[in-house]
Amino acid sequence: MKKQSCTKRQQTGSSSHSKPKKKKQAKRQNCPKSSTGQKKKPQNKSQLPVTCGFKEGVLYLKKYCDKQKCISSESQWFTPPEFERFGMKEKHKKWKTSILCKGIPLQKLIEDGFLLNISFIKSKVQDAKQKKKRHVGLKKQVVESPDKIEDKQDEDEDEDDAVDMNMFEGPVLPVTCGSDSGVLHKYRFSKGYCGRCIRTESHWLTPEDFTKLSKTDGTWKKDIVSHGIPLGKLITKSILQPHTANCDCEICEEPYQNQLNDDVCFICDSEGDLVCCDECPRAFHSHCHLPAVPEDSPGSQWSCTFCVMMKRESSGQKTQQDVLSSPVSQYTLHCQYLLLHLLHESMSDPCAKGPGFSENICGPMMLGRVKLNLENNDYQTVREFVSDIEYVFHHCTAKRDNDFSRMTSRLTELLEIIFKLL
Repeated sequence: MKKQSCTKRQQTGSSSHSKPKKKKQAKRQNCPKSSTGQKKKPQNKSQLPVTCGFKEGVLYLKKYCDKQKCISSESQWFTPPEFERFGMKEKHKKWKTSILCKGIPLQKLIEDGFLLNISFIKSKVQDAKQKKKRHVGLKKQVVESPDKIEDKQDEDEDEDDAVDMNMFEGPVLPVTCGSDSGVLHKYRFSKGYCGRCIRTESHWLTPEDFTKLSKTDGTWKKDIVSHGIPLGKLITKSILQPHTANCDCEICEEPYQNQLNDDVCFICDSEGDLVCCDECPRAFHSHCHLPAVPEDSPGSQWSCTFCVMMKRESSGQKTQQDVLSSPVSQYTLHCQYLLLHLLHESMSDPCAKGPGFSENICGPMMLGRVKLNLENNDYQTVREFVSDIEYVFHHCTAKRDNDFSRMTSRLTELLEIIFKLL
């Protein structure tokens, strides 16, 4: 899936009331479809376009795996080392970095598992070592009994059976790398170096970029884990399916700046015409955000209420009781921030579906109604606003004491955050 793009612009301001950037239609799309929704013609997955210096060619994967002359260029066939010399890059003496596929060194494709690591130059020493390994391997096969081999196979199977693969079936996976954590969205997953598929608190990152946050020299397939399982193993289990090296789908071809924001509204978790924040990954429907974003505004720098609120400096001069008795007009931004948080959590938290726009709630003061009252300036004091939210919690969780306790605790926590920003 891919959002059609919300291009970042140069900073011209930081107010939530600044005019927003251009809105684009967010659509869920499959890998083989183009931006127009038409299916692309099937491409030959057995070939890779390659370049070396100013020379262009085509690498045939079957010939490559058979260690044959596998690169065709200017009506000639070359091995990779020969093509490196043909491209006048022989001084590098490392064809895996000299030969590129769509600007990406073959070394990178090998590291990510799209190409086999094959040597096209065999020295006498290497041949001797290989013969020795084969000889030792034969000895081991003679020494080891069939029972031991079966025991090892059983151990490997038991290790796989010990992991419940059902936990990986959803559209997202919680991931960690060192001390960093995020959520991997499968529909955005492509390769290690492209496809910003991991959402952290503040960014969308590729697997390689996410790894570099805590491990500069790390390997994403080994160092990024979900439920304790490395992504590399999830790939072998077909939980994650990397795109091919020569894939030209929108995720693989799309510029990075078009993958910086969410593909669904942060408040209602649905697609549509979204306004993208220039300071964080969030995106919103214009009517879901507080304050609402004028739909006819020309594109420019825009910051959402969350980002504007976080940049405010605290004065710390008023007590909580003073704020509650103050007119809402003095703390409009704070009330908007609080309500947006609760609306988001009511839609994203499965245990908190009550206080949102749930069809099961028939109370007169759902959070949607509180939002409408706030937009219409119906509240005189901050206390009235907070009281309505508490009433919604009480009404929607009257028969679920645990939910009510949890939601009121969350409200108290958010209020404390807001009062620290006053």
